[in-house]
Amino acid sequence: MKTRKFITTVLLTISAAIIIISCSKSNSNNNAQGTTISITSSGYSPATLTVVTGSSVTWKNNDSTPHTISSSDGSISSGTIAAGSSYSKTFTSAGTFNYFDAAKTNMTGVLIVTASMGGGGY
Repeated sequence: MKTRKFITTVLLTISAAIIIISCSKSNSNNNAQGTTISITSSGYSPATLTVVTGSSVTWKNNDSTPHTISSSDGSISSGTIAAGSSYSKTFTSAGTFNYFDAAKTNMTGVLIVTASMGGGGY
C-alpha cells in the first residue's frame, strides 16, 4: 500500500512539474521569438501589443500601398515599407511607444514594452 501511494505521489509531482515548466516556456517563447504586427489599409493589427524587453517586433506590410512606422520622439522610424516588405526593431528599454503611419496619420498603434521576466532578484 505504501509503495502504491509513493508511486502515485511521485507521478503527480512529475506531472505538476511538467505542466509548470510547459506554461513557463510557452510564455517566454512568445516574446523571445518576436512578434509580427500586420499593416493593412485599415490599420495595424494588433493595434496594441505588449512585449518584454529584448523582444523583436516586426511590422509586415500586407497592403498594396507603402506605409511607415513612426513615433513622435523618433524612437521608431522605419522609413517607407513597400507592399509585401517588413520592418523589425528590437526593444531593449521598457516603455510605451505610440506610433503612426506618417502618410496616413489616422493609422496609429501602441507598443508596450515591459521589463523582462528573467534574472531573479524577486
